[in-house]
Amino acid sequence: MDRRSGSKRKEARTAAGSSSSGGDRITALPLELRAQIASLLSFDETVQLTVLSRAWRHIHLHTPVVKIYLHAFLSFRDIYFDEAQSVRGLLDEDSILAVRVALGRRALEASSSKVDTLRLVSDIDDRRMRRHTARIVALADARVIRFLSPFAASDADARNAWSLDLPPAARELEVVTRSHLAPAIAGPGAAALRKLRLDYAVLSEWPRLPSLVSLDLNSVTVEAPFAPGAWCPLLDELDLFCCEIRQARVDIRLPRLRFLDMDSVDVAPHRRDTEAPYGVITIDAPELIQFEIDCAAGGTTDYKSFTLRAPRLRLLGWRNQYSERMVIDVGRPGSVKFGGITLKSIYSRGMMYYREQMMRMLQGLLPNIPPENLDDVAKPYLTLGDWSDSDDDDEPKHENEKQLTCDLKGLVMSHGM
Repeated sequence: MDRRSGSKRKEARTAAGSSSSGGDRITALPLELRAQIASLLSFDETVQLTVLSRAWRHIHLHTPVVKIYLHAFLSFRDIYFDEAQSVRGLLDEDSILAVRVALGRRALEASSSKVDTLRLVSDIDDRRMRRHTARIVALADARVIRFLSPFAASDADARNAWSLDLPPAARELEVVTRSHLAPAIAGPGAAALRKLRLDYAVLSEWPRLPSLVSLDLNSVTVEAPFAPGAWCPLLDELDLFCCEIRQARVDIRLPRLRFLDMDSVDVAPHRRDTEAPYGVITIDAPELIQFEIDCAAGGTTDYKSFTLRAPRLRLLGWRNQYSERMVIDVGRPGSVKFGGITLKSIYSRGMMYYREQMMRMLQGLLPNIPPENLDDVAKPYLTLGDWSDSDDDDEPKHENEKQLTCDLKGLVMSHGM
């Protein structure tokens, strides 16, 4: 036998062995990194990794993110009608119970890691899923809970009340529905919840969350009286985006609020069947330092009255929202040094009305300037130009399509105290 050929075969086996060990680089990673990678999978898929090898046997006990998609266990090949005559698919409850058992063992295992984030997808109109949802939320006891109901509410289900009991560790909650009622938030974690975000929900009743510091409402319809100081008095940040508030009054009186953003907030009766100014908005926030309000020209109902009291305000961004009556009190003249004011006229209202609003706003920001002198003082910092809501450059502009902009920073630096 040729000694040289035997040596080559030995070298080939050595190289193959090195390639094999180098190919499984993920297994060689520290447990923490492998757990983060496994978090990209759903929890039932993570459990399946435990049969790979000894190194992966307990990986499902350490993933910081647990993802459970209950709708993935639903089959519509065989359907039936529930008590409300809604179409329901067959739910693989045995597989869901297996996932629950694995999650329960993780909760009992002393060496397991704490679940940081629970991502749960479930149909809240399905009573079977609601039952599993409640148990999964309790077993995970996660700091962050992100809940999604993927199906739009039918007319029969839209007003179905439901609840979400938070576990003790919960500090952040995000709920995305499809025109369902927002959940009643309860459980041992409700009193300690710090952040709440609701998307596409209908708020008929506010939850009482005494520790909440951040509230984000996205495309939410608010039917309940809007007075957040009564149910979350410690709010530090409030973001409202594309919300409909079906109340005549909006009272934001929050002693600790520092950041407020109102983007396309329509305060109007149901279905917005009025073109007259509507809504009395009052903001009383002694710690507010940043306030921005924005809407597409004509995109929201004009306000009947707007009052802002914010003695520590430093940034004001105001775009397009019209208010028939305007009162601004920011304490010391010239304290607002950042931001700007932009007002666009629309077909139903001429620029004369927006210029009057601009002067009322500037009077509140610069009370040290006599009203009879304000127009002359502000004139160098005001810009009047054309704008159009049409994408066709050749289309003639309407005579009311004007835009008035104020260089707030320049004005305040020149004439503030």
